Amino acid sequence: MAIVKANFFSESLKRMVNFMAVIPIDKREMDGECLRSKEKPLKTLYLFHGLYGGEYDWLTSTRIFKWAKDRNLAVILPAGENSFYNDIQYNHYGRFVGEELVNFTRTMFRLSDKREDTFVGGLSMGALGAFYSAFRYPDTFGYVGALSTAALADNYPQGEGTPAGLLERRSFFEAVFGKEEELNGSPADYHKLAMDVVKARKLLPKIFMAIGKDDPLLECNRAYHEFLVQAGISVDYLEDEGAHDWAFWDRNLYRLLEWLPVERYPEKKIYDF
Repeated sequence: MAIVKANFFSESLKRMVNFMAVIPIDKREMDGECLRSKEKPLKTLYLFHGLYGGEYDWLTSTRIFKWAKDRNLAVILPAGENSFYNDIQYNHYGRFVGEELVNFTRTMFRLSDKREDTFVGGLSMGALGAFYSAFRYPDTFGYVGALSTAALADNYPQGEGTPAGLLERRSFFEAVFGKEEELNGSPADYHKLAMDVVKARKLLPKIFMAIGKDDPLLECNRAYHEFLVQAGISVDYLEDEGAHDWAFWDRNLYRLLEWLPVERYPEKKIYDF
C-alpha cells in the first residue's frame, strides 16, 4: 500500500490543489504468490471531507487505510475546503472533483474508468458533495455513499450568527448555494439535479445513506431520503445509533465499504511489500 500526497494545477480552480491518495500496490502470501494482479485497474472511491476539514481527515480519524488495503481499493481524498463541492463563482469545485480530479487520477494511477468501478462518498458537507458529483456526472459514478448528509439548503439562516459559525451565516449559504430566492432550479439545487437524471432516463447511481439518531441533521436526511424515494431513486437507508462525530463515521464507513461491490481479500498469512 502507498499513501501519496499530490498537488497539481487545477484549471477549474485556477490554482494549485492538494489531494491524498491510498493506492494498493500488491499483496503476497508467505510463499511469494501474488494475490493481486498488477494489470487489473483498481476500483476507486473518491471520498470527501466535511466542513472545516481537509484531505487528511479520513486518514487520521478512521481506519480507511486498513480497510482499503483489505479490499484492494484505491481511495482519493481531495481538499474541498468549505465549498460544499459546488460550483461557486470562479471556484468550480463541482467540476474539479467530478471531472478534473477523476481524469487526473486515472492518468496518474492504475484506476478503472468503468462507471461500475467508480464510487463517490463523503460525510456531512462531503456527503452532499457526493450527491452533487453523482447527479452531475451520472456516467462517471455508479455508487454513492452519504454519511450524515448536510442537505441544508432548505433552511437558510436569517442573520449572520456568530463569527465562528459558518452554518449560522446567511452570507455563507449564499456563497455556496446562491441566493435563496434563486436556489430552486439552479445548478446548486440537489433536488433538481436528481430529477434531471431521472427525467433523462440515465442510469441511476446506487445510494447508501446513513445518519445518526442523535445527529442534528437527522430530519433533513429523512426529508432528502423521502424525496429520492418519491422520485423513484432506490436508497439503502440506515438510521444508526450515534451523533455527528467520528465514532459514527468510522463505523458507518465500514458499512459503506461492505456495501460497495469490492472484493475483500483474506487477511491470514498475508504481508505487504
